Amino acid sequence: MLQKALSSFVLYLAVVLAATTLWAQEQKPPASNSTYKLDYVFSELQDNKRVNTRSYTILVRVMNKAVLKLGTRVPIATGEKEGLTQIQYLDIGQSIDCRVRQELDSAIDLETTADTSSVVTEPQQSNRTADPVIRQVRYDMENVVPLGKPTLLSSADEIDGTRRFQIEVTATKVR
Repeated sequence: MLQKALSSFVLYLAVVLAATTLWAQEQKPPASNSTYKLDYVFSELQDNKRVNTRSYTILVRVMNKAVLKLGTRVPIATGEKEGLTQIQYLDIGQSIDCRVRQELDSAIDLETTADTSSVVTEPQQSNRTADPVIRQVRYDMENVVPLGKPTLLSSADEIDGTRRFQIEVTATKVR
C-alpha cells in the first residue's frame, strides 16, 4: 500500500513539475539575439531650415538597454561649509537611453529617453547671477519604428523663441 501511495505521489509530482515548466516557458518571450543599429539625428530648425544637426549611432540587442552620454560637467557653487565653497556638477550635453523592446514584422518597438542641454550664452552687459542658465529638451517615448526608414519620433517648438527641435531615428537590423 505504501509503495502504491509513493508511486502515485511521484507521478503527481512529475505532472506538477511538467506543468510548471510548460507554464514558465509560455510566460517568457522567446529570447532574441538580434542586434539593431540606431542612427539618431537631433536637429534644430529656424524658419523650417536646419541650423544645427547632431548624429549619434548606437548598437543595441533586443531587450538590452544602451546608454550614450556626451558632454561637459559644469561646476555650480551651492554654498559654503566651514569656510569651503561647496560645489555640485551639472551634466550638460547629450544623453540617450534606449531599448529595443520587441521585434515586429519589418519594425521594432523602441523605447527612447533623450536629454539635450546647453548653457545659454547671454550678452556681457546683462545683469544676471554667476550661475549659468541652462536650456533643456527632454524626450521620453515609446514608438514603433519601421526598419530602414528615417522616422520622426518627436518635434517641439522652443518655449521662448522661434526654433523647433526634432529627433529622428533610423533602425537597421545588424544580425
